[in-house]
Amino acid sequence: MNIWDWVDKLQDDLADAGQAHSAELIYRLTSEIVDMRPEQADALLPEAKALCKTLENPWLEVFVGHWEMRNRIGNKAEGEKALADAVALFEFAHRKETIDCPQSICVTQDLASCYANIDGPGWVAERIEVCDETLARIDPSWSCFQCLSNEKADALFDDARPTDALAYLQDQQERIEAAGEEVGDGIFEMRNRALIMLGRHAEALEQITAQEAAAEGTESRNISQPRTLLKAQALAGLGRDQEVWETLPPLAELTLCDHLSWWQAAYPVLLRQGERNTWQLASQLQRALAHFTESGSYRMAIELAEYGIRLAIRRGSAWSAHRYLAQARACLPKLRRDLGASALLDQLASEIDALPNQNDLPVTAENLLEHLAAQAGENNDRNPEKEVQWLLLAVRQRPEDAALRDQAASALEACGAHDEAIALLWEYVETHTAQEENLAYTLLGALMNRGDEAGVLRLARLYENSVPLTAHWCLARLASHRDDWPAAERHCADLLETSPGSHGARRLHAHSLMQQKRFAEAAESYHAMYEHTEQDQSVLWDYLIAATAAEAWDKVRAAAATLGMELDSQSGPIEEEWGTVIIRYIENGDPVDYFAQRTGPVSARIIENSRGNWRQHVDDWVVFDATPVFPAPEDEEERASFIRTFRHVHTLAQGGFGQGWLADGAYPGDEAFEQMREQLRARGWKVWIHSGDDYQVQDSSSGIDLPGIFFTIAAPESVPPLEIHKALSASTEAWEHPLCWLRLAEHCELDIEPHLAIIDRYGL
Repeated sequence: MNIWDWVDKLQDDLADAGQAHSAELIYRLTSEIVDMRPEQADALLPEAKALCKTLENPWLEVFVGHWEMRNRIGNKAEGEKALADAVALFEFAHRKETIDCPQSICVTQDLASCYANIDGPGWVAERIEVCDETLARIDPSWSCFQCLSNEKADALFDDARPTDALAYLQDQQERIEAAGEEVGDGIFEMRNRALIMLGRHAEALEQITAQEAAAEGTESRNISQPRTLLKAQALAGLGRDQEVWETLPPLAELTLCDHLSWWQAAYPVLLRQGERNTWQLASQLQRALAHFTESGSYRMAIELAEYGIRLAIRRGSAWSAHRYLAQARACLPKLRRDLGASALLDQLASEIDALPNQNDLPVTAENLLEHLAAQAGENNDRNPEKEVQWLLLAVRQRPEDAALRDQAASALEACGAHDEAIALLWEYVETHTAQEENLAYTLLGALMNRGDEAGVLRLARLYENSVPLTAHWCLARLASHRDDWPAAERHCADLLETSPGSHGARRLHAHSLMQQKRFAEAAESYHAMYEHTEQDQSVLWDYLIAATAAEAWDKVRAAAATLGMELDSQSGPIEEEWGTVIIRYIENGDPVDYFAQRTGPVSARIIENSRGNWRQHVDDWVVFDATPVFPAPEDEEERASFIRTFRHVHTLAQGGFGQGWLADGAYPGDEAFEQMREQLRARGWKVWIHSGDDYQVQDSSSGIDLPGIFFTIAAPESVPPLEIHKALSASTEAWEHPLCWLRLAEHCELDIEPHLAIIDRYGL
């Protein structure tokens, strides 16, 4: 049973009703979640929920709610934090108006997954019961059958029954195949987990390698990422440590749900290769541990804390080990069943206590900073995890020593102990408000990094009477965080009245003017800053950007000359040929890149058509940021063909072109294609080839592979789409192999069968 049929029909109905954006929204939401991009999904959810209310469609509300849970419980590994919402969704999905919605089955899985995150072993019996009850209501033709089968297998894993889980998965696989359905990747993932739990690492690795080889095209991240982590676990079980490290993706690239799997693979390697067991890696473990505890995924937090404690003991860090232990013990009362967790933590506590005494300073507290600096050497090779306990001891002995406290807070931050660092700074700042204090600005930075707006306001109030410039800077930073640029400008201006030499305030003041598109004023602000900063070239570039956006061409020329740039023209707008660049826009939270012709120091004209429903930018004249998005390659040969990417800042003039329409099919040869392109260009239209030289199609009528091409056509906004269709038809009618432009034909409400036939014939 295709449980998506009704969703597909709803999207078609929305598109037919002129609500293509709403139809696309549903697709984008699920795509972002499947590709494990939780922040992007979160950004789309408010609009998706509003659509449910607008359409008054309870089935869609269940659908969106289920995918929200997949993002929260799946991608973000939320436990108790999501429980109330998961229960409410379960209740809503079983009302009279929603019980027949196919996604009501999926909501059952969401609830079981939520309990698994909170305390998987503690809720085993209930999870198995709800899976069995729901599976009895459906058959293997439902895709939910596989999801729920995986959920039950996961419960069996938590019950330490991998043999039973493997047998169960085999039985479910046979039932799925007997029903004529394809076995999904999730079943294979769970089978591999069972093999690894049973110590059958070579067998698991063989299965995973075969699955990687059989994968076609681009896989979604929720398939490829778990498989990669299981591969690393299998390699670790075989003692192939170097391959483990080559296989494991960087932790920064993982969604939080997979951090525990990463550590399951890395832990045995770190025990065997102590040089990899670093404080930097430990700080990343702390990030995941804090998330699990805050999200109410208590059993997962305890398991991760065990890795952290044992690795900290290996590093000889009692401070880190005690900290992990305290976090794990805070989770104990939240477990449904203890199942040996308390005994485990007691044992770990005794191992920590056996570490050598670390409560003595190596020198006096007064001399500690000098001692640590000398130990670090010329390369300033510091180990904050090693230093932090000494620094905290020294602060207790010298509570008024701001430099010691600042260094201690920095060490805490480096170790991921953000709350402790903030508390240490507050302790000092609250009693030192009579004059400007550097630690107040350190605290402000820490609060901003945590997104603690209430804390920033509290800090501003502390200084509003005694040191107004500190208060104004706090409020200016907060305003910029909120994108409240008029407020940021106002607070910076007030600050500069009393402290005109404040470089940070001047820069933020100018930036706030840029954000308000008051470019001429921003240019003046940057110029004044340049005069006060010993002619800092980075400020001069900012001035150049603002002057270009303001179209103050004389100022642009003067700044360019100062920077050593030679311009061809002497006056008026600067639109010269400076080579090809790539301009990066941020649209709907995503980076979108377009080729452009650079026309001046920081200006360019877009030459690439937008595709599909993306906003059209071709022929736009734009201002870009001078700092490249990516550094140039070090290799000279690579650098020769490297095209720099710059961030879009402002559009000076819009090109005035409408949507780009995609045409796809067999390449007719250079002469025929150029003839068509010239005919369309003669009309003032833009043609851009998006396919590479290796793009091929196959003519199923002959079985012959042919060179392929797909390109877009963009015409001025005043040109009706039907005219584009007619021009394409006329200019390609003599081609041996016809092209497809399905979306354009649909938009023109023409017969789409010829285009569907082309898609089928050439496998487009």
